[in-house]
Amino acid sequence: MLIIVLVFGFNLAIAQQDNIVHSIQKGESVYQISRQYGVSVNAIFDLNPGSRDVIYAGRTLLIPNTSNSSTPTTTSQVNSNGVSNYEVQRGETKSGLSRRFGVSIAMLEQQNPHIVNMLQAGHIINVDKSITEVKRAAQPGEHIVVKGETLWGIARQNGISLAQLEAANSSQLSEFLQIGQTLIIPDKNSVTTNPDEYLVQRGDTKFELARRFNMTIAELEAKNPQIVEMLMAGHRLDVSKSAVITTITTPSDNNVETTSIETNNQTSSDGDYIEYTIQPQETLYGLSRKAGISMEDLLVLNPSLRVAVNKGDVIKMPRDPNQASTFTETTFDNSTNEIEINTSNRNAPLYANLNSESATGLYFYTPFSSQELSSPEERQNMVNADPDKQFYIDFFQGAQIAIDSAKALNLDFDVTLIKKNIAKSKLEITSTHQKNALLIPFLENASHYPVVVSNENISVIDIESNITSTDSTKVYKSIPSDEFQKIKTLNYLALQNARVIVVSNLEEAKNKTLIQSIIPDAKFLKVDNSGNFSQNALDNTLSTNKPNFVILDSEKTSVFLNSTTALMSKLSTYNVQLVLLESALLPKQNQVSDMRFRVLKLIFPSVLDPQNKKDINEFERSYDDVFGIKPSKHAILGFDITLDVLLRLSQDSSFENTVNNIVSEHPHLRFEYKKSDESNYSNTGLHLLQYNSNEGLIEID
Repeated sequence: MLIIVLVFGFNLAIAQQDNIVHSIQKGESVYQISRQYGVSVNAIFDLNPGSRDVIYAGRTLLIPNTSNSSTPTTTSQVNSNGVSNYEVQRGETKSGLSRRFGVSIAMLEQQNPHIVNMLQAGHIINVDKSITEVKRAAQPGEHIVVKGETLWGIARQNGISLAQLEAANSSQLSEFLQIGQTLIIPDKNSVTTNPDEYLVQRGDTKFELARRFNMTIAELEAKNPQIVEMLMAGHRLDVSKSAVITTITTPSDNNVETTSIETNNQTSSDGDYIEYTIQPQETLYGLSRKAGISMEDLLVLNPSLRVAVNKGDVIKMPRDPNQASTFTETTFDNSTNEIEINTSNRNAPLYANLNSESATGLYFYTPFSSQELSSPEERQNMVNADPDKQFYIDFFQGAQIAIDSAKALNLDFDVTLIKKNIAKSKLEITSTHQKNALLIPFLENASHYPVVVSNENISVIDIESNITSTDSTKVYKSIPSDEFQKIKTLNYLALQNARVIVVSNLEEAKNKTLIQSIIPDAKFLKVDNSGNFSQNALDNTLSTNKPNFVILDSEKTSVFLNSTTALMSKLSTYNVQLVLLESALLPKQNQVSDMRFRVLKLIFPSVLDPQNKKDINEFERSYDDVFGIKPSKHAILGFDITLDVLLRLSQDSSFENTVNNIVSEHPHLRFEYKKSDESNYSNTGLHLLQYNSNEGLIEID
């Protein structure tokens, strides 16, 4: 036994000498670690099988030591003079290799003609930087990129759709085209002309294709050995001697990512699961009840449901719902149902005239594709690279709850994600529906927003994006602006026959001009950077015979604390109330106790209505059931705005007509649109709230 242990330990030591031992840090992903060491993700998975599912901070991973690795036939070298015998790893692209080796894609292809049509794992790359780059002539079926060209223009020039061009070149496309890059120009009818061939599209999987062409994955790989290692968009597959269940139609010439829907009425088994075809009007909640598992467990089985529940889609369901195994401890109370939507009061006109016969189109302009949204690993990689991307994910998760609720109302609509591309100045949407809406959340730079061109009527919904309208579209700003918040609050103060005092730690209060335009006799006081008043300054400004509204015009928490401490000390002598002109200036509760808000009867504007407790609790419960966490502000916006848009699209009248005539209220937001000019509408549904020591928050206007 001792000898066996020693031998095992010796072999383990030898194995670890051949590899690098990496200590996993908090927040790291396998993808980040693979980039750090310049190895493929799959190479790490091969050495650490458990890492495919999850990795834990504090534990270790074995990383292939590329300096020690070799193959029987090649010895790779990468230096300042070039590259010799470099073996392409799974997942690498021409764009990535060109940056890594410091040469253009054209130079890479010039010296390695075998990669022109497609780069594959196992290809051997050699580059000599001393060789002069020769301008290469395009061969039939190719296009060499020149300065100023765009993918959209190249597709139009060659009479194909943008989707076909992107699918044929997905292995080498990055965010921007590169001058000299060689693109494959697929045959115009390459998708459907030959029934025995199929051109792989972005988002296709072996499992889906095997089912579509009535064969096993093993049979598909046997006919097409090039996909054994990896299936890639642009691969041309031999699918002969198989019955095609559905025909994939080529998307129209636009840059909208769409997902084909196939219908499969046959049920096939996969271990403990069966294939189930989603029926019209089914919801995520209803499917989870039918499956006998929680909604989150159903999403684990079917990531595509995170995007939309589409009739005709084929999903996995437990073979025996009564014996369904649970993947998490999340369970459902049998008494629960979809979100109970408030159909009374101001929402009555919307629910009274719902049209479930006509389908509509709902589009989201986001930084991710449906495939990225459906993949937990890709979502995490995206957030690791840019934490602000979590805003979009939260927003869409809230939208998903709204979509499910709208399905429960028998509304008919199609959901499409459009991945934004700052290199494209025009967004062409080809819809089969007469009424459509495009939701644009949290755009970082409005100048990157493309011109929208649609064959049908489309309403553009701005969600904190600050975009402007064009001649062909109307823009509906769904969140009351900061400027409107200030104006509404100041107008209320102007009617109160009170003294208004503005406290700022700046030489000039940032809102001084606006305040003076509405309240000309307002007094201005400056405090130091800590929020302390100079001696007697506050007493000399406060009025003894009328109420005093003190506007705090500062973002600093220290100024808020010290100023409010001084104000509370004056309450025995003066009638003082605190005012904030923007909800963004309200300190977080973990920084400042709301006791100060109650004592000083704080007045502030709020986009969200915290008083609708019943509907808010119902939404939070449903969100927690699906995602296991409480909804963030961005998830709240995703739910309320998406639900409101779907209800307005489903009226017999136009979207614009509903905006002009119907005020709606959802759990958190009020939608009261006013026309600001010929092409723009703004939501004025703002709540002016006041803290009251006895009743909590009350609405005062």
